[in-house]
Amino acid sequence: MIDKLILKLNSKKFSVCVIGLGYVGLPLISRFIKSKIKVYGIDNDKNKINVLKSGNSYIGSIDKSVSQYFRKNKDYLSTNYNLIKKSDVIIICLPTPLKKHSQKPDMSYIFNCAKNLKKNIKYNHIIILESTVYPGATRMLAKKIITKKFEIGKNLFIGYSPERENPGDKKFNYHNTPKVISGYSKVCLNLVKLIYQNFVKKLILAKQIEEAELSKLIENLYRAVNIGLVNELKIICKKLNIDVLNTINIASTKNFGFQKFLPGPGLGGHCIPIDPFYLSWISNKNGYNPKFIKLAGIINSKIPLWTFRQIMKKVKYKKNLKFLLLGLSYKKNVDDDRESPTYEFIKILNKNKILYDYSDPFFQKTRQGRQNKESKISIKLNKINLSKYDATILLTDHDKFDYKLIAKYSKLIFDTRSKYKNINIKDYKNIIFC
Repeated sequence: MIDKLILKLNSKKFSVCVIGLGYVGLPLISRFIKSKIKVYGIDNDKNKINVLKSGNSYIGSIDKSVSQYFRKNKDYLSTNYNLIKKSDVIIICLPTPLKKHSQKPDMSYIFNCAKNLKKNIKYNHIIILESTVYPGATRMLAKKIITKKFEIGKNLFIGYSPERENPGDKKFNYHNTPKVISGYSKVCLNLVKLIYQNFVKKLILAKQIEEAELSKLIENLYRAVNIGLVNELKIICKKLNIDVLNTINIASTKNFGFQKFLPGPGLGGHCIPIDPFYLSWISNKNGYNPKFIKLAGIINSKIPLWTFRQIMKKVKYKKNLKFLLLGLSYKKNVDDDRESPTYEFIKILNKNKILYDYSDPFFQKTRQGRQNKESKISIKLNKINLSKYDATILLTDHDKFDYKLIAKYSKLIFDTRSKYKNINIKDYKNIIFC
């Protein structure tokens, strides 16, 4: 039976079902389509399904081949898990956020998926998890799926391969970026390898699933810790009246042993703000309370409030105070607002009963969901609109913004990204860096 499955994988006569059609799942589907492999998609969001069936996409960076593919094959998309019965490979790309009002992992998306998989899996299914999880989570998923009739490595195969997407990076691809893979057994690992080698040039084989799971956390923790360092450095520099960006630029002239990180209004993206708490949680469960990693997460989570306080020191509080927020995306030049610090900033404004509008060329209106309950439309940047607000706050430094226009007509500008340090504007005294 396994020999037949291997032959199927080698001849590209297998089909894939991707569960979770977001910023990880949809690019993955695109790669399978380009590799001429049949692919299905499952998502519990009916709006996403309908958008793709109509030949459009809700993620700007996705290749048109995806929307064209699903427009021609509408029955390849569903909210129903029965669809997995048509596939040989199942890849899970679901979100793994933190629980509300806590710093504990929310694995509900993954474990709810497991319940549905249990009802629909068949012999020789290959199940791969791509979501960012704590070490041991894939084995927990396996326990929730398997029944007595299945034996992993014999008639059911399970692997883990952490995603390495970089939204907005046009140079990113799997010809220049290695991909980590792992398997529940040697047989599982070999099958996972045969799947991904269709579009990945270099595969990194982890000996244990837990090593692959932890490697993903380390990749993001590296950034979280270093961003936490420069964010704390920003606070210290403010106290010492030293320019933090100039200081970092001087340090970055060292051509060995140093990588440049820049401070901002807080952390964003699905993984970096969350992963310190995932690793801290699993470490605590196993008897060690990590100090360094947890502290980086705490420092970064406090930066939006610190930024707000710096702004309020310069703005005279009054009734109907109103700010214009520039940028919903968590980083520049992408239509990705996952865990964006802007949403944290909005919560602070609402708590303090301060009015706001926003402008973002990548979001004509706000997305309502887990992060945001409000519905707003992006404000056009022009002389009349900019002059209406008591302050303009730059939270995401998109290249599409007209920074000279913003500087000319805003009453006050609070630059949290140090963007105006690199723009030749000499005559404006309304720019404050924070």
